[in-house]
Amino acid sequence: MLGSLQYVLGALSGTIVGFSLGLVGGGGSILAAPRMVYLVGVKSPHVAIGTSTLAVAVNALSGLAQHARERTVKWRCGECMRLQAL
Repeated sequence: MLGSLQYVLGALSGTIVGFSLGLVGGGGSILAAPRMVYLVGVKSPHVAIGTSTLAVAVNALSGLAQHARERTVKWRCGECMRLQAL
């Protein structure tokens, strides 16, 4: 169980990662997982990796939803990229 200090450190760490993502545009999990292990105190690196990956995925989906509402997503282009990867 995490204490209140770990929650504060987690929020601060998340703010720093979010700010750096705004500057460079990527790499959220690679920045968040070590901070969760060494700064926040999450015992298992596997939990830290899974949690940070989930947070990045939720953030990406929310960005996709916002762009879809604004009609700035090129869905056909995404389909072409998916077919090329196969």
